[in-house]
Amino acid sequence: MTTAILYSKLNYDSNYKLIQLTPEIFGALYAKKTLEFKATDPEQPVVLCSEDTTWILKQKNHSNTVLLMKEVGSHINSSTPNALIDKAQLCTHHLGFTKLDSELEPRLTEGQINFTSLPIYNGDKSEFLNNTKDRSLTYWSLENVKRCSPCSEREFNNKWHSIGGCVINGYACLLSHDFISRTLHIMLMSCMAENLALDEMEIDRTFEAVKKDIDDTDSNITFTKEMIATVIGKFCTPCGSTTWKLDEKLVSVWYGIIALKKFASSRMISEDEFMIKWKSQFPPYFSCNLDFSVLRGHFYRPLGSGVQYLSVSTLPNDVRDRFKHLFKLQSTWELEEIEPYIKGLNIKGLKIDSFVMKYARRRKQGKRTLVSSR
Repeated sequence: MTTAILYSKLNYDSNYKLIQLTPEIFGALYAKKTLEFKATDPEQPVVLCSEDTTWILKQKNHSNTVLLMKEVGSHINSSTPNALIDKAQLCTHHLGFTKLDSELEPRLTEGQINFTSLPIYNGDKSEFLNNTKDRSLTYWSLENVKRCSPCSEREFNNKWHSIGGCVINGYACLLSHDFISRTLHIMLMSCMAENLALDEMEIDRTFEAVKKDIDDTDSNITFTKEMIATVIGKFCTPCGSTTWKLDEKLVSVWYGIIALKKFASSRMISEDEFMIKWKSQFPPYFSCNLDFSVLRGHFYRPLGSGVQYLSVSTLPNDVRDRFKHLFKLQSTWELEEIEPYIKGLNIKGLKIDSFVMKYARRRKQGKRTLVSSR
């Protein structure tokens, strides 16, 4: 017979929380991987991060009886042979016990980088370095950004360059949109001038090619290897341990958005005319296939034909107000063209057809699916 002696009730309100161990979390513990709790601020949910995965923790209240007990020890010496142990002597001592009415339920989520407080680098290095001396501004190291981001290490590394993240003189920052555009343009021209393969780019060789071109033109622009690494990481995919392959689709979308902002922000432009303007934005002799469909989520059709630039950041956050605003701009949308503007509001993960039908009308026209106001 096994008995237990309970001494006192534990105060769990501020000291104890139970977390469910999913197979993935248990596997990480079994493999002795690092697990870390993170939260950007007290108002945001807590996440649990392993080396490559992020779980958001949701408190799940219940009425089940769950006893939390802390063991102190046993009367039985671990070195005592099993044959000499009297089962009646098995008496486990506990410091205390308590009853819990909730558990933390981990749910897989996509890790995010907390970049809201990072400074923007626009190409003026002297101004940036002077600003780092201003104590009223927040300047963090890359490690501090990692520590304050609800994101696993691998997810952070995969996302850092894609958001324009860079380190200048030990300070983490974001390269501005204009500076990224300038750097990408010069990088592509320099690589073509030096006959560097765009499907096997190396950071060191690319940096040397850019540096050579800048030195030859006596430009006052300052580039560092870290900046080139950021632009390569943003527009290329790894194809080896030290080589990168240019993603022509990412480059095409980037220049397409530039063309939309430049030529279609204040007026509608025909699709044919826009394709000519789009092609003119690329560096000379740079060949890239242009597919207008990759720009979905960045334009609308005011009269059902021509296109005009539209950023999702300018739209209302309320789902009904957003649909209303979109139909005010354009009375009828193709499903593929309205989807990028509304999918971020589909928080329950419904099929896009079901989600649209909650707020609008949907009808088939041949192979096309049209969406309009109710």
